[in-house]
Amino acid sequence: MALNLYQLKAFFTVAQTRNFTEAAKRLYLTQSAVSHSVGKLEKSAGDKLFNKSVNGLELTEAGKILYKACETVFCEIERAEEQLAAVKNMNLGVIRLGATVEFGTTLLVKYLKGFINNNPRVHIDFQFRHELLKPLLNEELDMIIDCSEHDAGELSKTPLFREEYAVIASPGFVRKHGIRTPLDLAGQNVLSMDKSGRWWGHFLNALPEAERPELSAVTEMNHIRAIINAAVEGLGVGFVPRYCVMKELKGKILVEVFPKLKLFEGNFYIYQKTKRAGLKRHRSLVAYLKNIKSTHLERA
Repeated sequence: MALNLYQLKAFFTVAQTRNFTEAAKRLYLTQSAVSHSVGKLEKSAGDKLFNKSVNGLELTEAGKILYKACETVFCEIERAEEQLAAVKNMNLGVIRLGATVEFGTTLLVKYLKGFINNNPRVHIDFQFRHELLKPLLNEELDMIIDCSEHDAGELSKTPLFREEYAVIASPGFVRKHGIRTPLDLAGQNVLSMDKSGRWWGHFLNALPEAERPELSAVTEMNHIRAIINAAVEGLGVGFVPRYCVMKELKGKILVEVFPKLKLFEGNFYIYQKTKRAGLKRHRSLVAYLKNIKSTHLERA
């Protein structure tokens, strides 16, 4: 059978988005044009490539085979485009970089200033969000920096820095409620990224079981900056990465409630599709990001 590259690109984009309308937006085409291209490809392949389900479009067995081939083909084309651009001293391409909201807005933009200034032929677009894995797998993002562990086999994983946490509160809140030990948090209002209090896991797991407070009064806030601002206003005790509150701690607007307690640390990683990790622009950015040190976090 004769495979048409234009039709393959339409199919590949639909397979990534699981939606004809979204694929059309990415390709700057009409939905009917994308649907027509996929239909012609199915005719050439002699088999259906998608089935409809309650969750949207699903790849058939034939579609899965073709999708894997497309991943390799379009990655190699992208690599060739980058090499041709390098020979002609043209722009090497775009990296759509995703990161967690607080890290991205507080530190990453500042830190990448040097890379951006020294690599004018690489363009970086940023997206800061809580959910990063799905956009990476769906090719909405090229690379993500995340503090969550992802073990998808198709991903390349590069360790970055270790992240320290702090329990924070306003000085007035600490005095008013007489908070001296972790057990004193029982019954106090704690500020958490989730209602279950799992966000506090690095704190609770660092304590002997007999010294772990029961977090019975939890206020859910799905943004770290909201937790910090609420703590400043005396609305409760928060648990956040230390680099997020260096300014408030230095200004004594907030205090570290248990400064001598050794808390479990988190880890940040770079994730990208393994097939695209060899791109020159990706390798350059990863090498630069690997130089982030704890001192950079303290200055953020």
